[in-house]
Amino acid sequence: MTTSSSRKSPSNRLAILLLALSSAAPLGQTAEVELRLAIPEAPFHVIGDPVPFRWEFINRGDQRLAFMWEGCCRLNGRVSASLGQLTLHSDPATSAAQLTAHLFARAARLLPGKPAVFETNLGDWLNIDRSGEYKLTARYTGLLDNQQPQVGRGWQLWKDSTTAEPIRATLLTPSDYIARRNQTEIALRLDGPDRLLPLDPTRLELKLINLSETPKTIHWPSDFALWFLGATGGRSPLAPTRIRAAPEKLVLAKNQHLAKVIEIAPGAFDGRSLEQYRLFVDFKTAESRTPSNAVPLDWQLDVADLQQLIHMASGGAKTGLRNRPLKLMRLHLGEIGQALGQVAASDLNEKGKKLLKELQLAAALKPVSKKPGLVTVKLRITNDGSIQFVEDALRQAFQDKKPITDQLDDLLNIRKHLGWVVAIQLHPYATTPKTHIAAAFEKLSSLEPRLAKPITLDPQQN
Repeated sequence: MTTSSSRKSPSNRLAILLLALSSAAPLGQTAEVELRLAIPEAPFHVIGDPVPFRWEFINRGDQRLAFMWEGCCRLNGRVSASLGQLTLHSDPATSAAQLTAHLFARAARLLPGKPAVFETNLGDWLNIDRSGEYKLTARYTGLLDNQQPQVGRGWQLWKDSTTAEPIRATLLTPSDYIARRNQTEIALRLDGPDRLLPLDPTRLELKLINLSETPKTIHWPSDFALWFLGATGGRSPLAPTRIRAAPEKLVLAKNQHLAKVIEIAPGAFDGRSLEQYRLFVDFKTAESRTPSNAVPLDWQLDVADLQQLIHMASGGAKTGLRNRPLKLMRLHLGEIGQALGQVAASDLNEKGKKLLKELQLAAALKPVSKKPGLVTVKLRITNDGSIQFVEDALRQAFQDKKPITDQLDDLLNIRKHLGWVVAIQLHPYATTPKTHIAAAFEKLSSLEPRLAKPITLDPQQN
């Protein structure tokens, strides 16, 4: 029911409308925003570095503007890089979470004549894998149609687009950067083993030689960074970059040699894919930078490694410590299946044989769900009452002729290696007698205490 006091007269509604329009730009007026890009001046930047890529917006009008800054998600911004006939474009974000997060986010503000600066990294926008002098430009739209930022009165929403004038930057691949190493005053030589050790620290030696005519001051280890290169030659993301050592100020005289030990902690590559990496050390100061030679570092778990890891893991975790050998094998189950099949069970004790068998099955089941979490095992109930796995991957993993209940029992016993919590869902045919469905529920009921939830029936059959 509407009362007389709540009912607004035509004149009141008009006043409210005029008040709302007063906070927007006059009809036909376009807000003018200038965009400038900047990258720190340097002879070159190495691809894989977090190269700062600065956006500067300048409001050239006399209105206070509000817009959506979203440099983390690549919604409103587009970046292009040109090298000869090659042109790269940033891909727009497509994640539903990213899109939703910016629908009603707080707006950024542009005061007349006052710049607003936002810092990003070039790698946030483009995947560049070729050396050269690039021409970089960008276009930015202040507000997309589905974005509704929170703004107060007196702020005009900037919905137009602006394009920056191109800037230039020389980018080098890590391999091309290493190839320039003879052009510097400080020579670096890296030596060490050719593989990463699974459970022990990997130690390398870095030799420094001052080739200049004057003494050189070096800050150890802050002037140095570790660069791990993957199989494609690019910098491996999330690899350790810092050298862990007590800080020292070192002064190298002319032709002086100095050796420092670099230690890569065990576990640094636990979550990285098993492949051959290359490592070099980057020496970088405000005035210059130079790389060491690159050394191969093979990160593999071969048959001999697995033999030893299973032997160690089958003894269980030591008091107060996690079972690192077991954790390591679990992390790489998707990669070590073939090698596990070559491990000699005869060289293991009974616990080791049991663990080996469990890991072999877990590796075979890994393709069913590569990520930990809830896994729903779908079981077919045929017209004759037999129970079968619906998914081919499950059928292939259990190649023996065990009854389905024993196969499911084996799966539940090794779920901890996969990080799974398991649920079972029954999928009878439309023609499967209900008595067979009831019998399947009864047959599998003993498994329920180890399941994430009670056994369910295919919703389409309910």
